[in-house]
Amino acid sequence: MLAVVDPGHGGADPGAVSAALREKDLTLAVALAVARELSLFRAAVRLTRQTDAAVSLADRVEMANAVGADLFLSVHINAGGGTGFESYVHPSADERTRQIRSAVHRKVAAVFTEAGFPDRGEKQADLYVLRRTRMPAVLLEYGFIDHPRDAAFLADAEVQVRLARATAEGVAEAFGLSADPSPPASSGSVGGPDLSEWAKEARDWAVRSGISDGERPKDPATREEVWVMLHRLAKKSGASG
Repeated sequence: MLAVVDPGHGGADPGAVSAALREKDLTLAVALAVARELSLFRAAVRLTRQTDAAVSLADRVEMANAVGADLFLSVHINAGGGTGFESYVHPSADERTRQIRSAVHRKVAAVFTEAGFPDRGEKQADLYVLRRTRMPAVLLEYGFIDHPRDAAFLADAEVQVRLARATAEGVAEAFGLSADPSPPASSGSVGGPDLSEWAKEARDWAVRSGISDGERPKDPATREEVWVMLHRLAKKSGASG
């Protein structure tokens, strides 16, 4: 099972902001934790970004479609004066997508409700990353950054891990995955332990440049992945036709 985990916003786009908190930082922290937790279920994971990098919506979708992911999971933090957790699928989502979303929603909502926050429900919206991905796609809104109690909850590193664990457990339930305390080396967890020291500088450059996700350092690349990386490089240099 291959999941693409998408930390919303990044780079010059901070997302929602409240006091010292920025959505892009919270989404990255939660998404990295989700990737680690999913690896314990022997799921392969790719992230659309692993640093504070700008990644367009089109590139996020292109990555997921190019690798043939089984699930696209987009991580966001809400704003607008509300409180609590809600999840989204596209209005035209099939029953399988809705089943996956429900499994994840139940697990994550439980973390919020146990802490006294409302479950805002399972919703649908015509969002780009939900509309253009060719696999089940779910977008999660983990609380409201502009609600003082939500913000304090989300800023807690232990809470972020609890939310990530609940998210991974929901995915595992939906895909029939079993927990394994020793995930495979190429599971896609961030900064995999098999990355050679001499390659770290190049890997970091490729991630910062938006050319590669920096994962699976010892795995062979498919032609599709090479095409995507070259296309991204060409677009950044203004040479694509």
